[in-house]
Amino acid sequence: MNKSDYEAYWNEKLWESVENLYGSQKPNELKQLPPVKINYSDFIDYSISHFELAQHDWEQQKDYYSNAGNKKAMFNIDIGYGKHNSFVLNYGKKGESNEQLKYLFGARNFEILRLLPETVLMRLIVKFPGHGFPYHTDDASSYQKRFSANLVKKAKRIWISISPWADGHMFQISDKVITHWKSGDAYQIPWGVPHLGVNYGLKPQFTLNITGVVYD
Repeated sequence: MNKSDYEAYWNEKLWESVENLYGSQKPNELKQLPPVKINYSDFIDYSISHFELAQHDWEQQKDYYSNAGNKKAMFNIDIGYGKHNSFVLNYGKKGESNEQLKYLFGARNFEILRLLPETVLMRLIVKFPGHGFPYHTDDASSYQKRFSANLVKKAKRIWISISPWADGHMFQISDKVITHWKSGDAYQIPWGVPHLGVNYGLKPQFTLNITGVVYD
């Protein structure tokens, strides 16, 4: 970055457009769920042996995003996010990876979270040092493509720590910052609530995003 680029950054203040998108959001209470039983090494082994099923992902506009979702992605790109600082390996979209991850997760964990396995989409995310997801909201675009509108209305989004917390690892839901988690800790991310996750530590960070219907 040269001086003129730096001056333009301050003069244009592109981040204000992003702040305006979330400016009306009120803080949400953090909803922690019962912890699940996770064998971290099993997920490391899966990510290595099924590397060809990983989607190489980063902050960008996508054809399955809603117009609003792509607008938010474009704002994030404008303020500096891209492949150089938001790259992740994303398992669960290719081939049989969703079913494989559900099997690895285990029937008992679905019971703990009261999730109906047949309604679930799993996403195993591997973040590397220096990378993370910028502040954003979810609109269940992938889930809507696969399941009925009735299920989409009932579905919940859950974030689960696979790797134990390490220095430089952080997750934020609304204005609540989560650190020092244990492997298997789980939190609900309400629809429309901004959140982010970053790895500015020394080792990869493994998390699991689950979308599915919770039974009464």
